[in-house]
Order: sequence, then C-alpha cells, then structure tokens
Amino acid sequence: MASAATRALSRLSTPLLRAQSDANAVPLACSGLSLSLSSTTKPPLSRHISYPIRQRHSQTQVKRLFKKHPARARVFVRHGMEKKPGAVPDRKYPKVFDPEHILPNGWSSPPGEDFELPNYPFHVKRTTGKANGAPGFLPVYSDCRKHGTKHTTIIRRVTGDRDAFLTELRAALGLPPRDDGIRIRTGGTIEVNGNRVREVKEWLGGLGF
Repeated sequence: MASAATRALSRLSTPLLRAQSDANAVPLACSGLSLSLSSTTKPPLSRHISYPIRQRHSQTQVKRLFKKHPARARVFVRHGMEKKPGAVPDRKYPKVFDPEHILPNGWSSPPGEDFELPNYPFHVKRTTGKANGAPGFLPVYSDCRKHGTKHTTIIRRVTGDRDAFLTELRAALGLPPRDDGIRIRTGGTIEVNGNRVREVKEWLGGLGF
C-alpha cells in the first residue's frame, strides 16, 4: 500500500513541478528579452545636461565686476577714495604747418618738398599707391561696432615711440591720462572712442605729416 501511495503522489507532483518550472522560466525569458532590447536601443537622454564652465570673462564683465561695479563706486565715494581722472597733459609739440586744403573726404594737402619735418619721437606715414605719385591720405578712419552703437576712430601706420604719441594725442583731444578712451589693438592699431577723425587729422596735419 505504501509503495502504491508513493507512486500516486509522484504522479501528482510531477505536473506541478513542471508547471512551477515553466512559470519560473517565463520571467527569465522576459528578462532576457528586456536585456536584448535594452542592448539594441539607445539609453534615454539625461534631463541634466552639463555645459562647459566658462573660464574667462569678457572685457565688459571684467569692467562690471571689478572696475565699475556700482557698490564699489558707492564705497569709494563714501570714504573719499574715488579715483580722479587727472589733469589733461600739455602739448609738447606745437603746430608747425597749416594745410591749405582739407577736402570733405578727409584728404589734406601735405607740406611741400622744402618743408623740414621736426625731429619727432614718432612718425605717421600717409597711404601710398595713388595715381601719378599723388600724396595719400592720413591713415585715420572711423569705425562702427556693436551693431552701430559704438563709434570709434582708428589710427594706423604709427611708428616710433608709441607712449609719446599717445601722450601727445591725449593732449590734442583733451583726454586725461587715466581715461580708457584710447587703446592699442593687435598689430599696433590705435583706437579712440568716438568719431574724432576730423580732430585727429587736423592735429597730424598741423605736425607736418
């Protein structure tokens, strides 16, 4: 009787074990399918996008943060420490030539051949390549940047002592030494804030260039 009962129980348990093994196999198969799908599809994009850190501030940001910050200016005024622009330097080299003609396009007549140019520490050369060897223009130009909101004056072809040239230029334009209105760009080009082409050309023409 015992052996017969054991055989009957084994017959009943075999289908149950098979069904249980099949039930366990289904999640494994599904997990394998999900793994295969995840390996073929691209991972989802992250919501947190990393941007490169800016290592250098622009010139406007540097002036705003460190030089012309409103809170810094208020502290300087409160303690009487505001920086004064300084006195405008006097002209060292007087006017030695008066151009006869100054055309609307900016051309001014140069000195004659018998004119002796003073010994300046700097020199400004006129443009070349004109027809029949005609004298060129003084290399002073106007420029407009920042979508037409900033006008500047460009001076090129300056050689010699640039510091002496800038000092005399400040005196001619009435700019104090600590004013940031004059800069030296790449290649030796000198840039002045504002459209002051006429004043610069009259000053250079008066020096005999």
